[in-house]
Amino acid sequence: MSGAILLTGATGFLGMDTLARLIDGAERGERGERQIVVLIRAADEAHARERLAAVLACLYDEPPPGAANVRALRADLLSPGLGISGGDREELLGSVERIVHCAASISFELPLREAREVNVAGVARMIELAREIAVGGRLRRLVHVSTAYVSGRHAGSFGERDLDLGQAFRNTYERSKNEAERLLREATDLPVVVARPSIVVGDRASGWTPAFNVIYWPMRAFERGLLSEVPARADSIVDFVPVDYVTDAILALLDDDDAHGTYNVVAGELALSVGELVELHSSLTGRAPVSFAAPEAPGGLPPGAEAFVPYFDVRCSFDDTRAGELLARAGAVKPDPRDFLAALISYARSSAWGKRPVSRQASLATAGAAAQKTGVSV
Repeated sequence: MSGAILLTGATGFLGMDTLARLIDGAERGERGERQIVVLIRAADEAHARERLAAVLACLYDEPPPGAANVRALRADLLSPGLGISGGDREELLGSVERIVHCAASISFELPLREAREVNVAGVARMIELAREIAVGGRLRRLVHVSTAYVSGRHAGSFGERDLDLGQAFRNTYERSKNEAERLLREATDLPVVVARPSIVVGDRASGWTPAFNVIYWPMRAFERGLLSEVPARADSIVDFVPVDYVTDAILALLDDDDAHGTYNVVAGELALSVGELVELHSSLTGRAPVSFAAPEAPGGLPPGAEAFVPYFDVRCSFDDTRAGELLARAGAVKPDPRDFLAALISYARSSAWGKRPVSRQASLATAGAAAQKTGVSV
């Protein structure tokens, strides 16, 4: 297991895409890793393997040979020592060189104590493991995936070095992720880098996603004719980025020895306003654009949508200067939402908004075939 990468959160959307890209990289020998170790919350090792198999089935119709390099390891962010057995822990200490920590509770509605237990105490336990690995001189990188919305309700520009500007928070998710970043800033003895994505949506080429939330709920409601108005400010900033761009950043942070500190992985100056998003959606679907209601008093929304309403009353813009430089060095191009919203809508429709899921592999193959016909690169 020499040169292994340790990944958490592989059962979530961003973790899945990261795992697929790590498998692809391992097949090409890009990082020299022989194994990808995936920490999975499970009742026992057999259950961990079952959950990993379900992840691979979501990613692939036919897993590539590199998938054999992936090992599931039972763990629990809520348990002392991450719940990793002594023998497994010793094996990790002797093999892991890089850590990608994607695991988190992304619920907006958890009580603060519970959100902190996963998103803050869980990070503390990851720091503890990273320090044990570092004692042997092996640890090269710890990439922590945070969120741009550690900005909370801050109005104005929020930079990559900003964290505590006295802002209030919309929910316990934002607050707990902000507190986790404070812990990581204190871990100056570790090679920590932090990726802060904004709203993560489907792949820019294929639209693939297993998660339909935030901007998807109003799009789905528009499709069904369930909304004539949306609780939002027309000039509110809605910053969203495709999952592949966020994974580009995670891999760049793994590979770039000059990377340090925090990176806002966002649309930035390309971000749409809610009004622009509604107009673009209308132009792509042929449906009449909705009107806007006061976001303070939402009513008649689809079940669960209330949790996302605050993200359509955002007055904060994100500076991504450092992330732009990092990704330019890696050869990645920041996508314009105007260029990929159609792919998101197309995948959502073809998968019946997740009821008929298509694997990541199949959706990318379909996008590639379509691009060949039109002469557009994917």
